[in-house]
Amino acid sequence: MPYTKPLLKRSHHVLVSGDGDVCIGEIPGKSKILPRPPAWVVPVLELLDGNHTIPRIRKALDARGIEVSGGDLDAFVEALAGFSLLEEGARISSALTAEELERYDRQILQFALVDEQSVGNAVVYQEKLKKARVLVLGMGGWGTWCALNLARAGVGTLRIVDGDDVEVSNLNRQVLYATADVGSRKVDAAARSLREHNENVTVECIAEFATEDSGRLEELLAGVDVVILAWASLGYYRARTVDRVIHALAARNRIPVIELGGDPLDVSAGPLYMNDGSHVAFEEVRGAAQERFYSADSTVRAFQEARMRNAFRNGSRQVNAWQSAPSLAFMSGLVADQVVKLISGYDRCNLIGRRLHFSMQTYKVREEVVFDRI
Repeated sequence: MPYTKPLLKRSHHVLVSGDGDVCIGEIPGKSKILPRPPAWVVPVLELLDGNHTIPRIRKALDARGIEVSGGDLDAFVEALAGFSLLEEGARISSALTAEELERYDRQILQFALVDEQSVGNAVVYQEKLKKARVLVLGMGGWGTWCALNLARAGVGTLRIVDGDDVEVSNLNRQVLYATADVGSRKVDAAARSLREHNENVTVECIAEFATEDSGRLEELLAGVDVVILAWASLGYYRARTVDRVIHALAARNRIPVIELGGDPLDVSAGPLYMNDGSHVAFEEVRGAAQERFYSADSTVRAFQEARMRNAFRNGSRQVNAWQSAPSLAFMSGLVADQVVKLISGYDRCNLIGRRLHFSMQTYKVREEVVFDRI
């Protein structure tokens, strides 16, 4: 594409070796080495700052007594563009303020480095995030960390859903809450915190627990670009769950859904259901998931089934699941990364049909194939 004011991507340093070789960038696979280029190359690279048109670059070179033919300069700039090393420096964003451009500067550099769609200027990816709406179902340990990551990334609207209140036991791991929030509705406290982290983000608060009411769930899903199921996804194993209704509605409305979860020692991120016709439906995945989950040992399976029925006999003891802030930060970071990639398109998503497991004890990683694309 032609550039009015070509800008050498700011994610790429220009390095000159003692032998006169030039390297543009430092990341393997994204950099380009120029073995002993002509003397005019480095001065041209210095002038590709987004402030000069090609004619002005020629004038600046002439003023410094640096000779280069017009054809060579044009061909060089075209070659840099072909290697995805240039952006359009003259582009002005109508969606992002100067403050937002500075706030997201380092993230935009990452978008520029990868630039999967070759958009011409990586600000385009950030603009897509600002226009997006993400639904986060559940504002406990998983949901608060996901929402915080997405707010800091610049997702324009977060619709958060939870009917619970903040408790003291939430404070060590549910990142959006402070001592002063104890007793407040979680969505209200979360909204205040999110706005403090990024006042550019709109937070839509729904202070209720999601139920199997398909009509109400349709309303919660209306206008969203992605759904995060930030609770234990038991729809794979139980006949009646909210999860199954959400997956059915999301598939019908072609809304992507991503899950996360795990137990305190083995955390997981994914899978991502694109719901674009490229893979089997959740209900088909569900049967295979049950086969993998339930043990062939009849005794173990009987206890697994009892667990799914909540057939607990704990007396007066209160037994809760637990998870640490480090494990929640790790999981939510992966999920937020996938959501940002999905919305912006700056890079490919890795968790489509995949669930990534990470052991908090051994740091071993394993990937579970939940479904393949059709």
